[in-house]
Amino acid sequence: MSELEKVIDFAQKLGGDFVDVRFERRKVNQISVVNGVIRNFTSSTRSGVAVRVKHKGAWGLASTNVLTSDSLKDAAKRAFKLAKTSSVYSKEKIEIPEIKPVRKALKMKIKINPEDVNTEEKLKFVFALDKAQKETDSRIANRTSNYAETSQRFELANSFGCELSWEEIRTSFSAFSVALEAGRRELGIDSKSGTVGYELVKETDPNEFAGNVAKEAVKMLSAVKPPDGLMQVIGDPSIAGVLAHEVMGHASEADEVVRRRSFLCEAIGKKVGSSLVTMVDDGTVAKANGSIPYDSEGTQSSRTVIIGNGIYKGFMHSVETAAALNSKPTGNGRAQDYNRRIWVRMTNTFFEPLDWKLEEMISNTKNGLLALKVISGMEDPVGGGFQVRALKGYTIKNGGKKELVRSFTLTGKALDILKTVDAVGKDFRLLGGNCGKGEEDWVPVSTGGPYMRAKIIVGGG
Repeated sequence: MSELEKVIDFAQKLGGDFVDVRFERRKVNQISVVNGVIRNFTSSTRSGVAVRVKHKGAWGLASTNVLTSDSLKDAAKRAFKLAKTSSVYSKEKIEIPEIKPVRKALKMKIKINPEDVNTEEKLKFVFALDKAQKETDSRIANRTSNYAETSQRFELANSFGCELSWEEIRTSFSAFSVALEAGRRELGIDSKSGTVGYELVKETDPNEFAGNVAKEAVKMLSAVKPPDGLMQVIGDPSIAGVLAHEVMGHASEADEVVRRRSFLCEAIGKKVGSSLVTMVDDGTVAKANGSIPYDSEGTQSSRTVIIGNGIYKGFMHSVETAAALNSKPTGNGRAQDYNRRIWVRMTNTFFEPLDWKLEEMISNTKNGLLALKVISGMEDPVGGGFQVRALKGYTIKNGGKKELVRSFTLTGKALDILKTVDAVGKDFRLLGGNCGKGEEDWVPVSTGGPYMRAKIIVGGG
């Protein structure tokens, strides 16, 4: 019997109706170079175990980073005590549908393990990103270059007899340039990330990648004021991604629905967009930043259709919310780490592509705006409002791309926007990052989709 199984047996003897135990080891290496100087050069490792116990319909969660038999039993005692106390006051009792026991050990397939690459090589790459920005143009006033790698090892067992182990390895890097001229500042940004190894770096020319970022910032110095008002907007994959993730995605996390904090609570079966709109959350996309073999409850990752041809299909679930809403777990029960509770969280959330070429979309637009590169977006699962700030764009007049315009906002109600979608592109891209539940509990995700055309309010230039 493994140590995790011993903890489960001990917690059940205390009175636990359901028990799961999750071990996690996380190693993170980060490098940041700002204007030729190392700003951050760190390596950290954390290991610990989470013990979750259900008793009479209530949860108790306890964790420990002391990996001894006595410490694990102590965590089980604390988790059971919390569950027992909570069960007295909990009005809604949690039910867990029986899970078919699975025993698997997965090893991630990557070309180059970042841990096998010496630190000097990684540092050399980040300095190359910095140098490329500096040498592009004398108007580059500030530059930031980043590299990060995360290696995680998970082991999970539960009282249904499941025993799982798997790896998650992520690599990322980015460049950020600020151009200055006559008191005016403009930005250039780009990044790459995914559940991949160091091959992500090997496949990238740092001079080309960072040089293009710097060129973008310099080019933005000549950008003009954007138009404003309600108009046809062609949003790039990053714009589509914010609409999918921040508004429709968070509102489709079933724990928000259970708490009646989603504007989509009664949306299943209803038309929420044009027939061109299909949106999914899919944790199985190869190499995407949000991809996971299993969630933090041991549910296998899956593809969940949230909107199908304009019709709202359903929510993302944990084991708990699936039981509460008479549905099935979708592999979206995720925790930031071993000492955080499990929430319903997205993985890779995006609109699916169709068959329009970007050039066709532009030539088919009489007057409008091409919106490019998200800087920030707003989360609004309760009200369904959409707000995003784009780095740049181009005016479209009589089917032609015209003036480069500086940063602006796009706003509106998500459902109003989706119902006006009349063109969906074939080019598709996912962008990786980290997502919080509100302002905490961060997990790796990806967002994106194709170019999409809809009517949106433009302003704030």
